Amino acid sequence: MKFNILTLFPDLIHDYAQTSILGRAQKNGQIEICAHNFRDFTLDKQHHVDDKPYGGGAGMVLQVEPIYRCLESVGLVKDGKKIKKSKTKIIIMDPDGKKFDQKMAKQFSKLDNLIVICGRYEGFDERVYKFIDEKISVGDYVLAGGELPALTITEATARLIPGVLGNQESLIEETFVQGLLEYPQYTRPENFMGLKVPKILLSGDHKNIAQWRQKNTKNQIEK
Repeated sequence: MKFNILTLFPDLIHDYAQTSILGRAQKNGQIEICAHNFRDFTLDKQHHVDDKPYGGGAGMVLQVEPIYRCLESVGLVKDGKKIKKSKTKIIIMDPDGKKFDQKMAKQFSKLDNLIVICGRYEGFDERVYKFIDEKISVGDYVLAGGELPALTITEATARLIPGVLGNQESLIEETFVQGLLEYPQYTRPENFMGLKVPKILLSGDHKNIAQWRQKNTKNQIEK
């Protein structure tokens, strides 16, 4: 699967994408993450990507042209129209968008190509939305830009692609996969400053352990 991320800060995307799960998955050829700087697609010498909004108002607005030209470079728009491609989706990080969750990550993981457009400043020229499939939000709070949300979506989606996680059992039992929070877990030592591991986890009784874990999937640690 390929992730194309359109951003003003490609180094931020690139640096994180080389670490941990994403880095290993790229080395193994399971995913590809490409960061595109839409500042490279401006036509003026200063490489402006933003301008004052028509009608006045505070702040600057991202221009439609460099974003369009960036999408054009990866073969997703032509002659002012979005090109329809199977198993390809163009999303834009937007506070007014649909809330991202595990179910959406699962849907995205079935694509061949996910394009994520990251915002900055006071938002996008409204005409940008003509060339996208969906607006997505990661939560009701304010960030400086869309890069961190884009990485959140990329990692949450990538880990659901078969083979990306070495232990598929880990994927099945992960938080939110079954609609429940993960149960409490413990490791050595059995007793840390009077804080003890629940006896049932030391019993070797797998049936009772499974029942205990099911009962405690809402972070209700056994006393």
